[in-house]
Amino acid sequence: MKSKRLHDHIYLKENRYKKTKEMFKFIDRHAFRNKNKKYEEEVCDIGCAAGEFLFFLKEKYPRKLFTGVDVRKDLLTKAKKIVKNVNFKKGSVLKKNLFKKSKFDKIFMIGVHPIFDNFEGCFTNLINWGKPRSEIFICDMFNPFPVDVLIRYKLSENYKSNIYESGWNIFSKSSVSKFLKKNRNVKSFDFKTFQMPFDLKPQKDPIRSWTIRSEKKRLMINGLSIIQPQTLLKIKLKNF
Repeated sequence: MKSKRLHDHIYLKENRYKKTKEMFKFIDRHAFRNKNKKYEEEVCDIGCAAGEFLFFLKEKYPRKLFTGVDVRKDLLTKAKKIVKNVNFKKGSVLKKNLFKKSKFDKIFMIGVHPIFDNFEGCFTNLINWGKPRSEIFICDMFNPFPVDVLIRYKLSENYKSNIYESGWNIFSKSSVSKFLKKNRNVKSFDFKTFQMPFDLKPQKDPIRSWTIRSEKKRLMINGLSIIQPQTLLKIKLKNF
């Protein structure tokens, strides 16, 4: 069985720069509590796609120095046309030499780590690229139960194909916590649960997420028939 990541082409068709995602607002509230930094922070968005998150941050914090990274040249081309005064770079989070050590004050990675069958490589690189006392924010699904789940899927229109897509793996908080506790540069970490504040309807694309009601909560699901435990992992580094 072959595995590829094909679904990212959707970001080429979208134009939601002026309609900020609720997840972006949630991350911002936890990442930029100190609004009066006396120096220009260096901030990196790993897996920036077409730059929607960077567009939001750049408008809100114009003095900060932003870098966006993605593996797809076509997404970066779109980002460069719309998001100004940001340094964009083509590359993979799995390449440890993508940046020098201790480069960034804040690093964000949204919707990336579920692509990989092992989270340790990309998490290690993020920690290495962070400055002393920097913060790293990793946002996507983390399983509250002590189970790591690897997922492959394909649309039924391609049922004869032997190529399955990746992107929905769910690593447990337990496994991630064990890994972070062993890293000598990690001071602390915390998982914060995201709750969508309003209902989302199903779209034509069954891989796009929507909400269902469960008692007093909204749950995120999609056509893979999985409940998505959307979570923000905040990692603080030591003053090494």
